[in-house]
Amino acid sequence: MIPALAVIPARWASTRFPGKALASIAGRPMVERVWNRVRQVPDIAAVVATDDERIADACRARGIDFEMTSTKHATGTDRLSEVASRRAAEIYVNVQGDEPLIEPSSIAAVVDCLRAGRPRGIEVSTGYIVGATPEQEASTSCVHLVPTLDGCVLTFSRLPIPLSFVEPARRNVHVGLFAMTGPALRRFAAWERGPVERAESIELLRFLERGERIACVPVEPGSIGVDNPEDVAKVEAELKRRGLP
Repeated sequence: MIPALAVIPARWASTRFPGKALASIAGRPMVERVWNRVRQVPDIAAVVATDDERIADACRARGIDFEMTSTKHATGTDRLSEVASRRAAEIYVNVQGDEPLIEPSSIAAVVDCLRAGRPRGIEVSTGYIVGATPEQEASTSCVHLVPTLDGCVLTFSRLPIPLSFVEPARRNVHVGLFAMTGPALRRFAAWERGPVERAESIELLRFLERGERIACVPVEPGSIGVDNPEDVAKVEAELKRRGLP
């Protein structure tokens, strides 16, 4: 059994950007860029989980490890669960396939956060960026995370919470990166979506709705999610600014 396995869900269907896993970003498909970022994390294996032969062919041509998964999965975590049924690991990490600039240090921090939480009975961890921008606060594509004082998640929402009603409130942005143990992943896959998860479309709410704690840790800002074709230019501009190929 390997200590940690990062799974990169890469499906073809996308309402706003079909086939975005193969979108060319400065001459390289996005799935390759995400894979390369994950491979910079020490002591972690990685695999792409896809449902499309075109993405599989691109992975095969570049020597990227991949697994074919069902086209019927509702979430990336469901896809991760299928991979876990064939690959045993102590910790599974869900790395969004549309984050070509994800910081390797952020992935390592979320894994370390989970390991630190295990003595407290915690089996899930995630990361967040401290301080939301006005643009993020105005967008329902952005998920906000409210932490507890002991380093767990109080709640998630697509609304900019907490509300600055009496005092100014600092809002945090969930990065969509999380880790969990095998047993936690199996529970997730067996549970039905709860009413709050269905309303918000935030899959980690499945744990909170059942009273399970999620450890959380601040991570480095700088990643740019690719939700639509216009975001590709933003990533390319950031690569150029950083002097990266």
